[in-house]
Amino acid sequence: MKQPVDLDALADLEEQRRFLLQSIRDLDREHAAGDLDDDDYRTLKDDYTGRTAEVLRTLDASKAGVVAAGRRTRSAKATAMVVAGVTAVAIVAGVLVASSSGERVPSQPTSGAVTSSGATAKELAAASRLFNQNKWADALGNYAKVLKKEPRNVEALSYGSWALAQLGQVEPAQRSLDRALAADPNYPPAHLFKGLLLLDARNDAKGAIPELEAFLAANPPPPPAMAQMVRTRLQEAQTKAAGVP
Repeated sequence: MKQPVDLDALADLEEQRRFLLQSIRDLDREHAAGDLDDDDYRTLKDDYTGRTAEVLRTLDASKAGVVAAGRRTRSAKATAMVVAGVTAVAIVAGVLVASSSGERVPSQPTSGAVTSSGATAKELAAASRLFNQNKWADALGNYAKVLKKEPRNVEALSYGSWALAQLGQVEPAQRSLDRALAADPNYPPAHLFKGLLLLDARNDAKGAIPELEAFLAANPPPPPAMAQMVRTRLQEAQTKAAGVP
């Protein structure tokens, strides 16, 4: 059985892909400038091209493996997470919009987390589009690219974690959420995702409560309709934790 693929493994593959493609471009430039003779150019380019193809195959297989593993291990709880995920995406979208006019925005973290550069912001935007289309494996690849450059990027860690969870990769998802909260303990989406993960996939209602409470206590607060959705889930968690049937 293959080991679960996490964001770090995908990030390493994305870095290899980037390095090899850049090397091919460098070879083309050196050959055009006359710094490489034809024989050396062909030999080196064939080598780099073959290695690039192998990395791309491995990368595609890794993403496919995540999807396949999710299908094989999908339980009733994991299926419930997919349903919850639709709501969560809507909730977080509202929070991010609200944050843009409040005291904090996703690229303005606290506690030493990384602030995204312009280029990384574009990659995050591309990942976000895929995320909002529920294209989880494709979104993971884009978040992995961001994390290779910025390992403490809380947006990539948080949303990448939720994509992993939707594919049935609960353990890697929780590890990445813990990393996100270590980088920025006040990042609302990380608290929300962790709360839902604990409640729906871990059956840990007691652990979910402080995470959902932290999300609701965010500054600026979530929009009222979104906050009500989370309060409903919080009440569910409190009821389960109290052992009320």
